[in-house]
Amino acid sequence: MNLPFRRAFFVGIKGSGMAPLALLLQRGGWVVEGCDVPEVFTTDTMLSEAGIVVHPGFDQAHLTGSWDVVIYSSAYSLKTPILQRAITQKIDVYSYPDFIAYLSTLSPTYAVIGTHGKTTTMAVTDHLLRPDESYWAIYGSQLINEEIQKSDEYHFGIVEGCEYQDHFLLYHIQGSVLLSVEWDHPDYFPSLEAVYDSFKQFVLRIKEGGFFLYNNDQAGSRLIGEWAKRQRKGVRIRSFGFDGESDYPIVNEGKNFYRVGNQRVEVVVSTPELVLDHIGSLLFAANLTKKEIGSPSFTQVGARLATFGGVRGRLEFMGEEGGVRYYDDYAHHPSEIEVSLAELRSRYPDSKILVIFVPHTASRTHSLLKEFATALSKADYLILQPTFASARGDDEDDPLALYSALQPPLDCTYAEDDEAVFKSASARLKEGWLCITMGAGNNRGLHTRFLRSKR
Repeated sequence: MNLPFRRAFFVGIKGSGMAPLALLLQRGGWVVEGCDVPEVFTTDTMLSEAGIVVHPGFDQAHLTGSWDVVIYSSAYSLKTPILQRAITQKIDVYSYPDFIAYLSTLSPTYAVIGTHGKTTTMAVTDHLLRPDESYWAIYGSQLINEEIQKSDEYHFGIVEGCEYQDHFLLYHIQGSVLLSVEWDHPDYFPSLEAVYDSFKQFVLRIKEGGFFLYNNDQAGSRLIGEWAKRQRKGVRIRSFGFDGESDYPIVNEGKNFYRVGNQRVEVVVSTPELVLDHIGSLLFAANLTKKEIGSPSFTQVGARLATFGGVRGRLEFMGEEGGVRYYDDYAHHPSEIEVSLAELRSRYPDSKILVIFVPHTASRTHSLLKEFATALSKADYLILQPTFASARGDDEDDPLALYSALQPPLDCTYAEDDEAVFKSASARLKEGWLCITMGAGNNRGLHTRFLRSKR
């Protein structure tokens, strides 16, 4: 990427999109530093392994030295003192979505969008393309046990396009895949119709001659896709799904084998929603590289679906001790929780599941209270933690509202702190159980303590 910047300071560098962007720039030869809250998150490991300095807190003194650009998480206001200092020093200042929008003007850029499934689909696409293509990719996690590529010469880019605050409307997109549309981010979208309107606006911004793929099996995605077919005649629009009427019909041929067109593939997941994410990745990769599914030049790419090793924070296996398997998952919406638990049930049908859940934002919890109660009831035992104090400031919550909505026979405990979580979980976990931390908070660190105690 031919950029006029070579030194970047990140404010809120631990963010799920910010950290991957910092890593991308560093791999391209940039000098990168940043600052954030002292709490430990999934991205701490990514940044630490890359040797990126992360200053604790947001003191203006962190911004010493010579910086070409300051990139900040949109969770923070431009009134934040360290950002005010950057402006005073006449350093170029970009929000995270504004900088992604800038990158999308420099090379053809393609986006994965949807209420759920974006990070998984981006990761699978990254895995499929990595051996053959030169591209940049930014999404909310990192592939597990795959070599980090270092380059700053790219033919195209792929990005996880988030609908929150209409951020994805800033990007210059030539093609996209849509996975699902449900009501989420109620602090910004007052209704499901408002969410639909945002996705429709995105479709209208896809460049002429581009493509748009959509999941035909998910109601919200299908609604947007059918609308797009009526509205965007200059864009190639195709559906995919188990629905036989889909443009790309998917047929299960036993166990984890599926046929898409004339190509047979094996995937490493079983739950239909996750299968659609993985096969959606394959179709996305085929369309952005302009190769036909099942063609000799693309068959080998499809074969890589069977070698996908996972992504950090998405049903990530953390270890096993004392006959207990430990997982971590970012699921923080009822639909995501249900899919993750269903996938674990399919892998371990004879195991009981203990879920440790951190709600993320009070507005989401209150707006989807019944849905959360239904989804979490799929666990055998639930430990509910206080609502995560998001940088959005949306954390003023009655901590027991969700707990009160959970009805017997669900066995549930409310734990005020990590010590209470550890005590409650230790009393329940037995050989053969699964233990999974869930939510967009920072409770994955509990696994270190669990594993040590079992040793």
